[in-house]
Amino acid sequence: MADRWKCAVVGTGTVGQTHVRVLPKLPGAQLVAVCDVRPDRAKSVLEKHNAPPVPIYDDYKTMLDKERIDVVHIATPSGAHHDIAIESMKRGKHVISEKPLEIQLDRVDRMIETAAKHNVKLACVFQNRWKEENRAIKRAVDEGRFGKLSWAGSFTPWYRPDKYYEEVDWRGTWQWDGGGATMNQGVHAVDLLQWIAGPVKRVSAYAASRIHPKIETEDTMSCSLEFAGGHFGTILASTAMFPGMPARFEIAGENGTAISENGLKMYKFREARDSDAELIARLAPVDAKAAGGAQSNNAAISSDLHGNNLSDILCAWREGREAETNGVEARKAIAIVLAIYESARKRGEPVDIPA
Repeated sequence: MADRWKCAVVGTGTVGQTHVRVLPKLPGAQLVAVCDVRPDRAKSVLEKHNAPPVPIYDDYKTMLDKERIDVVHIATPSGAHHDIAIESMKRGKHVISEKPLEIQLDRVDRMIETAAKHNVKLACVFQNRWKEENRAIKRAVDEGRFGKLSWAGSFTPWYRPDKYYEEVDWRGTWQWDGGGATMNQGVHAVDLLQWIAGPVKRVSAYAASRIHPKIETEDTMSCSLEFAGGHFGTILASTAMFPGMPARFEIAGENGTAISENGLKMYKFREARDSDAELIARLAPVDAKAAGGAQSNNAAISSDLHGNNLSDILCAWREGREAETNGVEARKAIAIVLAIYESARKRGEPVDIPA
């Protein structure tokens, strides 16, 4: 593996800008090229973030032909991830894709298989795993502090105006977005849910576009679910809840309850530890308005969390390990979301999560 990763970013829209902003600051990483179907936008993004003056391409294959690249960062519309990833990995490049890894399981599986065949690495960005409060809750679950789990839920009660869907033509489409509020916004919380609370066995969901009549997909989804461990749960994903509220994760069992929402909102166990008080004080929730966040502004993406996630991926690869958010792991959230959509099409009929 490389000592200094030569990285290229494909797609310099909202989330691609975050990669452009973060990469030059990561030890052991070097931004060497960017690609966008709108080169003028890519040029503006590089200038805006004082990035190094790297070559700009409007075709990723040409970029791969001409540049020495170790890692391709994909930040295009979700339904365009597959072809870029496959071509890059066939050429011996590692791939980091924005969430979701792709929008169909067969495409995800081809990506995973191609990585293995060509001896390269594949990983996805799920930066909310690097929030300290979420990692604290995950540790408590792994340590068995909740005892037998009863329930867990993830909530993404966000808001987007019509302009959000109108300013780019791929949002809210099945072909390129892969869904609406669940696949685009809620997938982060779905990933947290399965990562922390365990594998999901079955879902029953309802979904529709409540306030955005022009989009193909849902702007509101409500789901009940059963985990493989026998406990139950809830998922909410919406872009129709003005003014937008922070994402929230909750988990509870016979010996404890924890809630993360802009910090560690609750962290209480039957058997308290001395370290709990320090953790609660250090990770106390911040005011939603002061925290900002993506609940009402799609551009409010934390570069710190992205930096932590990307750094962890590159560090794992340098050490010869799979990243925490590797392709197989990233597939799990997509499988849950697609089962939710199938159930919603069947008006809440239970759907099992496929292997």
